[in-house]
Amino acid sequence: MKSFVKLFVIPAIIGVIGGFSAILMRELIKYSSFSALQFDVFGNKSNFYIIVVPILFLFSAFVIKKFMEDATNPTIDSVARSIILRKGRLNYKKGIASVILTAINIGFGVPVGREGPIAKLGGSLTSFTLDHIKIEGSNIPLLVSCGVSSALAATFNAPIAAIIFGLEIILGRLSFDVIIPLSIASAVGTIISRYFLGNYPAFYLPKLSYTYILIAFIPIFSFLFALFVYSFETVYGFVLSIYKKFNLSVYTQALIGGFVVGLLLYFYPDAASLGYDKVGQLFGGKFNYESAVVLSIVKLITLAITFASGMFGGVFAPSIFGGAFFGFAIGGFFHQFIPAINPLSVALIGTAATTASISSAPFRSTLIVVELAQNYHMIVPLIIGSVMTMYFSHLLEEKMHFSRSVMQKGFDITNINYAEQLKNLKIVNFINTTLITLKKGDFVRDIIFDLMKSSSSYFAVLDDSKLVGVLSFRDIRLLGEFKNHNIKVEDVMTQNPSFLTIDSRGLDVFEFISRIDVDFIPVVISEDTLKYVGMLDVNGFLKYASFLYFKESLISNNSHKKENGL
Repeated sequence: MKSFVKLFVIPAIIGVIGGFSAILMRELIKYSSFSALQFDVFGNKSNFYIIVVPILFLFSAFVIKKFMEDATNPTIDSVARSIILRKGRLNYKKGIASVILTAINIGFGVPVGREGPIAKLGGSLTSFTLDHIKIEGSNIPLLVSCGVSSALAATFNAPIAAIIFGLEIILGRLSFDVIIPLSIASAVGTIISRYFLGNYPAFYLPKLSYTYILIAFIPIFSFLFALFVYSFETVYGFVLSIYKKFNLSVYTQALIGGFVVGLLLYFYPDAASLGYDKVGQLFGGKFNYESAVVLSIVKLITLAITFASGMFGGVFAPSIFGGAFFGFAIGGFFHQFIPAINPLSVALIGTAATTASISSAPFRSTLIVVELAQNYHMIVPLIIGSVMTMYFSHLLEEKMHFSRSVMQKGFDITNINYAEQLKNLKIVNFINTTLITLKKGDFVRDIIFDLMKSSSSYFAVLDDSKLVGVLSFRDIRLLGEFKNHNIKVEDVMTQNPSFLTIDSRGLDVFEFISRIDVDFIPVVISEDTLKYVGMLDVNGFLKYASFLYFKESLISNNSHKKENGL
């Protein structure tokens, strides 16, 4: 009975919380939009944006600085980061405040998404509820993930994508005890959303299908989408550098950013707010190729400036908008030369590909788009476009593709200062040269007791000082599959193993253990010689890496206290 409560009842309650979090956000946006109409004395939204958006930015900056100290923009990925690194402890006050701020901004036309704040609210309210229930500490991250997933399921009307989100982004593992709570919470959140809001797609599509010609061109489209996302990152970084160069205050940044965004929306009001209705009009044939590419660029620029100015909001809806309009434009260009390419098909690929590139979550992005549009016919090109765009984006931006798996171990290598320390951290001090080494021709029966006495579970196999394999106790367990007692090390060892070189640094270790979860890693002089040096002690390295991480946090806290005179 206890397991039933843990696996079904509590997740169902959390699903209710997530479902009503999504409804609350939609209602706040609705009332905010209604209020915007009342304040619009110009009777023309374009003029309205020039005045109101700077004021909104200033108001948001004031609230964030005075009442939400150290608050970060609640995107879906930042919420996932908080759950992983803080073990599910989310601040419900900040969650509610971020939802209110974002709802006001969206209602008045600021071009951000609602999904991140909803995820924050669902997770925060779940965390608050769990504080008042006696729950095992190890289950709290899972249950808070259920709160986030249920809120996303209700928001997108996408239960499957919400489950994938929990598995792909937050938890990074798959088991009986994980799948059931996530599924129940996401299903309940979706049921509540559909009961109160109806079961409708976010935007309507014509009947789309893919051809082999379209599939063949996906690598080209994906590279162009990656360039589009790279442009967003570049604009965002450029605006931040300008603010930093002139040492502008938070309020000055908000005022300048708000004015520029308001001015752009004055000229291009179609880029305002969430934009799902405009995406629907795009698929309905209301835009031409030229206006589509302009609107995609405007959306990209306004979103980059909004975030660089410190404003809150989600990135998912804007990335769907930008991807759809940019995809439609490049699809229209190729359509002139290859009529078999449907621009609307490329637009749909763009919605998933752009989102996947920004979030580095291709499966979640693809499924959300599929469920948002309630169109499953295009899932093949969507998933191909998503993974290829993410790949090209990582190449263009030199992103650390292993950062999320490392974060699930409790280390945030997206922290620039911390990552820089790891780049400079040599691995020499963590190499153990005393561990047993083996020869290919050793009989396992002759060495097994020596291996049992060792502190390591991994042993280098050498051929004249050259690394040729690794033997682990997992390999040794394979002996049960053989009837021959004369098994040699070379019969069961892992050949051509992965390794580090003597010049490897801390980030290289993290990249290694993101792929292979081991306690010891073989180290060689160079890739050319493969001359064995010793085994890197992963646990010893992680202890020191933890110290560096802890030291970084201490320095940040002390600096913050000094700035505030504490």
